[in-house]
Amino acid sequence: MKMKVNAIFLLFLLTGCVQQVDLEEIKKDFVENRDSFEQLSSMIKEENYDASCFAVGTDRIGDYRGHNGKWNTNQNYERRISIEQVLREVGISPERYQDYLTRFNKVDSERIEYCPGEPSWIRIMVHRSGLAVAGCLTTININGDLSVPKSDIKPGYSSEIMPLGDGWYLNHDCT
Repeated sequence: MKMKVNAIFLLFLLTGCVQQVDLEEIKKDFVENRDSFEQLSSMIKEENYDASCFAVGTDRIGDYRGHNGKWNTNQNYERRISIEQVLREVGISPERYQDYLTRFNKVDSERIEYCPGEPSWIRIMVHRSGLAVAGCLTTININGDLSVPKSDIKPGYSSEIMPLGDGWYLNHDCT
């Protein structure tokens, strides 16, 4: 009986962590706020960074990840620094970071990522739910070559693609 209760609790916990997302609402928000998405896209391309990919967000800037008001890197978990130190080290002014935060608020996002490879790509996170092992991530993307991938739906994984025009597309990934 105890095993059955634990299984039911686990199922409740897992299903309760995955919020449903209204993809049509996200598409509508993109259309209404397209200028802000394009401005974020331009901003991230202007950053100076050494890595092959770069992120700016409320929980991640470059190699730094924020936890409980302090930041560290995967290379040095013990080092706990302030957001001001992170911004100095990655070369983003506090005013520019505030501009990112303002634009994130306008498009209901918390992070943008840019990889300048061939083709380059930009991904702006607009929704996430679930756990690291199972959940959904919804992003607004644009590839440097303006290509739009196809949806890929199979058991245990789905990547639903919705074109938004001019190379922009919504990507809703779930595992």
